[in-house]
Amino acid sequence: MIWNLLGVFIIGLCSGAFAYLLRRLSKGRLPKWLIPIFAAAGMFIYLAYYDYQWFDFKKSQLPADSFIYAEQRQKDFFKPWSYIAPAVSQFSVFDGQANIQTQDGARIVEYKEYRFFKDPTERMQVYQHVLNCRLQEGVVMGPIQSSGLSNGKVSTQPHTQALAAADPLLAKLCF
Repeated sequence: MIWNLLGVFIIGLCSGAFAYLLRRLSKGRLPKWLIPIFAAAGMFIYLAYYDYQWFDFKKSQLPADSFIYAEQRQKDFFKPWSYIAPAVSQFSVFDGQANIQTQDGARIVEYKEYRFFKDPTERMQVYQHVLNCRLQEGVVMGPIQSSGLSNGKVSTQPHTQALAAADPLLAKLCF
């Protein structure tokens, strides 16, 4: 987060300096108000760029056998570009490692889900899942591990979760 903030300030300073250089080269024919306009435009462009590149950057850091099965995009008042095309702000990953057992003729799969959140702290939460493939439902326990600050809205109690037949994670783990 601190590096992102530093990047915003540096881009603003460089954009303003570019406008100042243009004003000096034009021998004062360009208006003075162009300098803060360039600085603000540079900052907004950098923020929009970072907003859209975050998901691709995080995806490039994942192991090769990981599987992204859920993405969430949301609009934000403080990011006006998100009303046109919202960027990915949260996604869930299956790391490719599962413990598969058969019990009473039903396939039982234990796996971990990693949820990445793009907020000012860029946090990640790890959830433990136990999935019954025959009943297409599972138990979610977690978060068992969390990085960054939690917003206090996360339930730590185990709860059941029904999966739809078209769920891509169900198709990957059970069939």
